Amino acid sequence: NLTAMGYVTTNEVARINAVRRFDAFNFDLNKNLQGILQMASYLFETPVAFITLIDENEQIFKVNRGFEVLKMPRETSFCTHTIMHESTIVVNDALTDERFKSAPLVTYPPNIRFYAGAPLATIDGQNIGTLCVMDIVVKEISDEKRDLLNLLAMQVINIMELEVAYALINDKMRQIDERNTELMDIAFIKSHEFSGPLTTIMNLINIIKDEDYQSPREYLLMR
Repeated sequence: NLTAMGYVTTNEVARINAVRRFDAFNFDLNKNLQGILQMASYLFETPVAFITLIDENEQIFKVNRGFEVLKMPRETSFCTHTIMHESTIVVNDALTDERFKSAPLVTYPPNIRFYAGAPLATIDGQNIGTLCVMDIVVKEISDEKRDLLNLLAMQVINIMELEVAYALINDKMRQIDERNTELMDIAFIKSHEFSGPLTTIMNLINIIKDEDYQSPREYLLMR
């Protein structure tokens, strides 16, 4: 039970570190993720679908469909239970479920009754958040629909992982470009530092060549 819902366990620390990899990104701009939410809404015939991340204290709504909430306390959310599982959990009627019947979303508007959520598991096995649907009416769903929500959740995390990787690559390339620019600037400065003495030496050599210069014996014996 994650240390009596205090959440501080070794696995939880690793999970939070995984969440932080994704939290800075605005996934709501991704049309593919919006399309997945639309598919989930159609599949379960719900007005609401969303993609969340869950950190130490909050549930963060990264992509929304029909639900204009940005954050809510983790301890009162449905999804904090979902990330403790490996696959979809379904709440047919929240009023009859001991875990949720007193939750603010159930007892106050919008008075949620039905919920289905699938965990978003990263490549290293950390459940960082959820793909969920909700409705204000009681629903029964088939096992096939449970499986389909799992498959959609897998597509969601694949897209998110790709976006983060792409952003990290772009950032690394930018750093390399900046470093190369710095090195070119240093090389330019150093070339000018050496060009003065080198020009003087070359001029002396040219004088020696042009005038058939012969060094006096005493110069050659100097140490």
